[in-house]
Amino acid sequence: MKMTYDVVIIGAGLAGYSAALAAIKNNKKVLVTAKGLGNFYSASGYIDFLGYYPANSRKPLQNPKNSLKELIGNNPKHPYSLIGEKAIEAAFSIFLQTSKEMGLPYTGTMDENVLMPSAAGALIPTSLYPVTADKRVTETHELFVVGIKEMADFYPAYAAHNLKKQLKASIKHTWVALELGIGRELNSYDIALAMEKAEIRQRLVDQLKKAAVKGSLLAIPAVLGVKASQETIKNIEEELECRVLEFPTLPPSVMGYRLAENLKNYLELQGVDFIVGHPVSHVQYDGRICKEIGITTGSGRIKKIKANSFVLATGGVLSEGLFVYPGKIKETVFGLPVGMVQEAVPENFFNMDEFSISYAGVMTNEKLQPVKPGTQEVLYENIYIAGATLAGYDPFIEKSGNGVALASGYKAGLMAVTGRDTDE
Repeated sequence: MKMTYDVVIIGAGLAGYSAALAAIKNNKKVLVTAKGLGNFYSASGYIDFLGYYPANSRKPLQNPKNSLKELIGNNPKHPYSLIGEKAIEAAFSIFLQTSKEMGLPYTGTMDENVLMPSAAGALIPTSLYPVTADKRVTETHELFVVGIKEMADFYPAYAAHNLKKQLKASIKHTWVALELGIGRELNSYDIALAMEKAEIRQRLVDQLKKAAVKGSLLAIPAVLGVKASQETIKNIEEELECRVLEFPTLPPSVMGYRLAENLKNYLELQGVDFIVGHPVSHVQYDGRICKEIGITTGSGRIKKIKANSFVLATGGVLSEGLFVYPGKIKETVFGLPVGMVQEAVPENFFNMDEFSISYAGVMTNEKLQPVKPGTQEVLYENIYIAGATLAGYDPFIEKSGNGVALASGYKAGLMAVTGRDTDE
């Protein structure tokens, strides 16, 4: 018996979840299917709307919303231009509201970028972030960078050194040892699980009391709990009489994990079905209409799934939604043509202004339907594209990856169920 849905979303990253959110709020039957976990688990958990514009600018934008109008005016093929201001604002608003409902509240605004420290001590512009991270490192006078000896790949002295170059604050650093008794270095997820135990957390608190952190802003890798992070942070702040700011770590990212798990749980409670771990191996069309897809299960059988509409949110080159072959790039589910592929020649290979593989992707119209490159000819009427599969932007240089994912996913989900780009 074939499974039947109103909307099938292919891809389990932020774009796919945002599309599911838009569809489920219109009372549609939704399935999210994906070959693997999305990029949440290696991402910061922040929603970067637009960090730099022009993309090659080295100065972070203070008000990204003001620059959005200029971007849309100058770059008609950029995803934000296709999505439109109204849908972008709606997507950000619904995400903030949903984050409260799912128990991991976010804050921030499209009108302001806040600089957040990275694990290397760089300051990264972002627009939306967890409420627990609402502490301005740029406005603090005393910053204490804390490293955990059992944790791999973080060095507080290095991060503090780099932060000193950018901030006017007094910056100190220290190590703490959690004495977990495990004879190997641990990653951030291991530490976060341990930190939810009161006796482990107390070891951290006792050592930091000796370091005299009272009254300072404590910058620590995002390891303060997995499911109980808000309570853990509050407890440490009360014990030490200071403020605590977690910053994203190298993968696995606990902040990304918290966002992924909370969003997925929320969507499941709203009735969204998930099938993760199986690639799409079958597609059936009737002219310019996609009728069904099929996924290959562990037994080798193909499970066929019918839907009225499909949202493709499988990501770009890094997520293998786009696959790079010698001399060409292919979209891996529907075999859609990939546009904006520039030829690399020795003269421009290292010039990111002239050559960037990130600009490659599926070209769409303003409804986010795939079109033939160089034309407005719609290839499939009930397929909508979202996230890094879209052509026309570099999410890494302009710091817009999660912003485009959130907004395009929302618009694709709405277009798939209502044919409109807002929920009014």
